[in-house]
Amino acid sequence: MRLAIVIVTYNGMKWIERTLDSCFKCAVGVPVYVVDNNSTDGSVDFITQKYPSIKLFKQVKNLGFAGGNNVGLKAALASGAEAVFLLNQDAELHLGTLDELARYLNLYPKVGAVQPAIILPDGKVNSLGNSFHYLGLAEAWGLGLALPEAIARLPWLKESEPPYISGAAVLLRSSTLNQVGLFNDELFMYHEDLELSFRMRFYGWRLAVEPAGYVTHYYEPSRSLKQFYYMERNRFIVWLLYFKWPTLALLFVPWLASELMLLLTSMVGGWFGVKFKSYVYFLHFNTWHYLFKRRRELQIVRQLTDRELLSFAGSKIEFHSEGGSVTKYIFNPLSTLVWRIIYPLIRW
Repeated sequence: MRLAIVIVTYNGMKWIERTLDSCFKCAVGVPVYVVDNNSTDGSVDFITQKYPSIKLFKQVKNLGFAGGNNVGLKAALASGAEAVFLLNQDAELHLGTLDELARYLNLYPKVGAVQPAIILPDGKVNSLGNSFHYLGLAEAWGLGLALPEAIARLPWLKESEPPYISGAAVLLRSSTLNQVGLFNDELFMYHEDLELSFRMRFYGWRLAVEPAGYVTHYYEPSRSLKQFYYMERNRFIVWLLYFKWPTLALLFVPWLASELMLLLTSMVGGWFGVKFKSYVYFLHFNTWHYLFKRRRELQIVRQLTDRELLSFAGSKIEFHSEGGSVTKYIFNPLSTLVWRIIYPLIRW
């Protein structure tokens, strides 16, 4: 299987040498495509001088995670790659990982994307596949758990599939991308991997996690106002694109209740302004023109029902620290109770 690696960089001087060195060490002969989103920290000059064999695409503006990866994916697909491995600029590839992932795709031709175990530097889990809440909230599954504990608790390593795959490190089958398309540029960053996972399922493709392969993610948790804006905005975009109107109607009351809780949280946390801005996005005519047009395109190709897609949804937030005891003792129990009532009603 002919492979390629795509890495999007943005002011990544702190990590990029380790990341690229790991690619040359652990994926000998595999072409590496780096897309730089207009960095200003000297990383472009560094890459150009130290790694002259790398195919570097310098952008004149920041295209985000979605748009940046799409530049690299288009180049890799045009070169004849049969699968493309996406790797975060702050992640380190390990020996044998690409071989394990490629082997998995060869064994299971219906799998469109397979993710390795993504491990933190202390050996604990960053992601073994990601999960999503029925209201659109998303999280990396297993974050902070020891790997054996996470594997033992993980249902989709035994009998099912991950709810969605993480874009931080994932091998994507080229024939799948040629059929379903690349990342959604509109999302810019956050939930773009969730949206692509949904789209793959709409076309009948499966997703997988192969923990025999792994990468180390030098993840530094942070929450900028820009991040809050895209996380809040994009979860609504994905739900409006993919679910039928009766489903959205059933979810409206719990959605409204959760939004009131989030608004209070945003006031306390100092990000009310960007939360409000995420609503303003939906007040524009062009937004709804895009949503309705894209929604029609997706509904035509769907090969599974809302009930089937939501069978992957969770009713709890387990690994995010935001909300603390309020999430654990109030939101999660109420959310689970509501889901037990609503989900059986979704028959379409």
